Amino acid sequence: MSKGLSDAEDLADETINRVTKKLLEIRDTYVGEPARYFHGVARFIILEVNRRKEIAVEEVPVVSTEDEVHSDEYDCLVKCLRFMSADKREMILDFYTYDGRDKIEQHKRMANELGITDGALRGRAHHVRGSLEKCIQQCIERMKANES
Repeated sequence: MSKGLSDAEDLADETINRVTKKLLEIRDTYVGEPARYFHGVARFIILEVNRRKEIAVEEVPVVSTEDEVHSDEYDCLVKCLRFMSADKREMILDFYTYDGRDKIEQHKRMANELGITDGALRGRAHHVRGSLEKCIQQCIERMKANES
């Protein structure tokens, strides 16, 4: 599914490239269906693309050929998502994938699929997000402690 993106094939290639770069690091510790990991990385890429579309630029962006550098927060987010149950991970990623009217429609679809109200879905997302934020904060603290 292209999710309305005109460059879906390029984004799929980017997903494969990112997973390939992380493969040696996660190979021994990753638990679960590999396709779910690809799916999660693809969702992050879609979020990045949507975020880039929101930023107005006056100059033509320069494409860097250097390896992409991620923030500590991003790296910790990816690690924390890996340790979540597949259901929670998929729910929170689906919950935050869209913006505007698409977000509202997505939340309705999700609530219908789960057989719950929109409010109950928001409550679940809030709970999962809180756990995720706590995990990310602890991860960042561990990274800083290891640096010193």
